[in-house]
Formats: sequence, structure tokens, C-alpha cells
Amino acid sequence: MPLKMHLARTFAAAALALACAAPAQAEPAEAKGAGPFGAFAGSFHGGGQVIGSDGHRERISCRARAGVGEGGRAMSQTITCASDSYKFSITSSVRADGGAVSGSWSEATRGVTGAISGRVSDGTFSGRVDGGTFVASVALRATGRGLSLSLAPSGGDVARVEVSMSR
Repeated sequence: MPLKMHLARTFAAAALALACAAPAQAEPAEAKGAGPFGAFAGSFHGGGQVIGSDGHRERISCRARAGVGEGGRAMSQTITCASDSYKFSITSSVRADGGAVSGSWSEATRGVTGAISGRVSDGTFSGRVDGGTFVASVALRATGRGLSLSLAPSGGDVARVEVSMSR
């Protein structure tokens, strides 16, 4: 798979992962601090890097817009990211049942869709994104005013994606 196509899918998965943890606009104040997604409510922006398996690094910039509902147990969002080579927009919808998270995502410009699953607890999400031929592990952590993401695709030209965002 060409590096650009793999990077595009990786960016899509990274954005989806951010979606699980980076809502930009929560429902009214009662959604903040409530439920498993409460720690992630708010507006975030920032950037990071995509690290290729050959060590090449490319900067990426992201912003998120999301809503949290069902007492903090559900979240829908749109996230836009761009680098020197790419721009994409991801939408997703996730729900937590206890600590278990499941949901779906799509990237409109490339027609990529998939599922997300994992666990959320105490401001941390750990899981996996799956878009058929693309699978990656995801770790997210919300701390006060910040959010960090680490994504590691299975195989291919990209070793990992790291993003830090703030309110």
C-alpha cells in the first residue's frame, strides 16, 4: 500500500480515536464531569506527528467538535486534521456500556468506514479502531486541560501517531 494511502487511513483512525476522547462542545453543563466521557468534554485543538516505520516524521494539526449525551455515556463528533500532505474530516458516534465502548466512524472524503471498541475509565481510553484492512491500537488520556493520543497501526509504513491537544 502506498505511503500516502496508508498515512491517510492512519490519520483517519487517529482522528477517530481522538473522537472518542476529545469532544469540542459538550451538551449543557450537566454533561461535563458525568459518565465515562465526562473527563473528555470541552474544546480541544493542537497537533503532533505521524512517525513512519522508516523514522520519517510529518506534523499534523487537529481540531474537534463534539457533543456528549446520555449522561456522559454517548458521544458524537466531527474532527478535522491536516498536515502538509493531507486534510480529512471524520465523524463518529460511540457509546459506553459500563466501561466498554463501541461505535462507528466514517471519513467522507475517502469513503472509509469502520468500528471502534475498547474501554474507558478515569479519563483514559484504551482500545482499537478497525476499518477492515486497517487496524490500530489506541491509547488516550485526558488530564485537566490536555488530551494525549498514541495510535499504533498493525503493519505498514506508519509506526505510530502521537497527538497532544489542549482546551
